[in-house]
Amino acid sequence: MQMIDQKVDTQLDTEQIEIHMARKSFYQLFHLLLSKPFTLETYKEIQEGGNIEGLLDLDQGGKLLYDFFKSEHIEESLQLARDDYFRLFIGPYSLPAPPWESVYRGKEHALFDFPTFEVRQLFQQFGLEIEKKPNQHVEAEDHIAFELEFMILLIEKTLQEKNEKTRRTLLMGQKNMVDKHLALWMPQFTGDIKNNASSTLFLGIADLLDGFIKFDSQVLNELLS
Repeated sequence: MQMIDQKVDTQLDTEQIEIHMARKSFYQLFHLLLSKPFTLETYKEIQEGGNIEGLLDLDQGGKLLYDFFKSEHIEESLQLARDDYFRLFIGPYSLPAPPWESVYRGKEHALFDFPTFEVRQLFQQFGLEIEKKPNQHVEAEDHIAFELEFMILLIEKTLQEKNEKTRRTLLMGQKNMVDKHLALWMPQFTGDIKNNASSTLFLGIADLLDGFIKFDSQVLNELLS
């Protein structure tokens, strides 16, 4: 008898959809704040589209972010956040919180070590690649912004996918990124931010990000069980 590989099409239930949407919202927030310098436009985007009051339910990090977005001196707070971003992640001097996994986990603590190539392979496994823009330097795939964006894209694919087997593959990809990459350098990375940031924005992000990655690992375990 010839065996036929049958695809099982199933819809996510309401609870699963809500879980993935909540996960996506957190990753989008972290990506938005860690991928580019903070601007007034970004501030307004979060103010208008985000649940600012809900930040108060997220321990100390959420309280710090709430205080930032409710600041009566927003121009000063924005400037402090922008100064932090450039000083922590861009330079021109030695970076207090380098935003690349290789710097924390690589043998030489330098860019383009083995984590970069592992993340690149993971991207390729799901048909993703970093867009190369003219007249711009090539950014390593293990930059925090790209690892967070990977999670956003795979969560979106999971929400859209009807085939149960394919959804599980997408969840395994997310689990791989969280457990074999993000979780292994977030404690040091967020610790460096906490020890060197001046703005409540980045102090809050650092506190929330480390805890969220640990929590999301548990969520993925439950989704895959």
